Amino acid sequence: MKKNHVIACLLLFFFSCKKSDNHTTTNQVTNGTLTERTETNNSITYRVFFDNGISAYKGIVVMGSGNDENNPTPGSLSGAPETEFCEKAATNGYVSAIVQYRKTAGVADWNGSAAVIAADYNKCIQAISNLYHVDKSKSVVGGFSYASFMLLTDIAVDNTLSYTQGLLAPCGATGQWDAQHFMIPVFSIACSGNNEGDYSGKELFDQIPGSSSIKGNSAGVTDNSCSTHCGGDWTIPMYNKMVQWLP
Repeated sequence: MKKNHVIACLLLFFFSCKKSDNHTTTNQVTNGTLTERTETNNSITYRVFFDNGISAYKGIVVMGSGNDENNPTPGSLSGAPETEFCEKAATNGYVSAIVQYRKTAGVADWNGSAAVIAADYNKCIQAISNLYHVDKSKSVVGGFSYASFMLLTDIAVDNTLSYTQGLLAPCGATGQWDAQHFMIPVFSIACSGNNEGDYSGKELFDQIPGSSSIKGNSAGVTDNSCSTHCGGDWTIPMYNKMVQWLP
């Protein structure tokens, strides 16, 4: 009876532990020391990239995908520019990830959608911070197109991501009021042609007041080598700006 009681206790302990652990890992691929895999943790799913030969990471960068603002779907984990950027960051000592943000209302509730996406970025950073032992303040957020638009809106009206060191905002835009109220530094880069509206790239940077505390650490580039929406190859300039924020 005593033996059976011990076994029962051990089984109870095992299953109670398993039930409380909501961290799952799938689709792991390792190439040399670079590992990428999909993780679900802290109620958020993301595709993470890291060098498994490193014991202490320089920081965290979380990227997000574009979308149809009129009928958004959950964020994609497989976008080519996000993947290229995350691989670049991971091979240089950062933990990087593409977040699968939730389906939002898009233009039907712009600010509400921005708040939802910012909350999902925050969950992703928290999860990575805990699992990979990096202080969450050593983080940068970014996104292409729709994700960029959403984050540019949110960092002007909400402090969810105010602990981060900057926002990489390729092919996204926002208005004058938002630019005057950004809470974190911004790197805005866009093709010429005014594809995103009046304030993207250098034009967005110019709207940040000179008196703003984030002006000196921000930058804006209008890329004259392209003239379409999200048509540039911006991994290197984005990476270089991230390194300035997370040396």
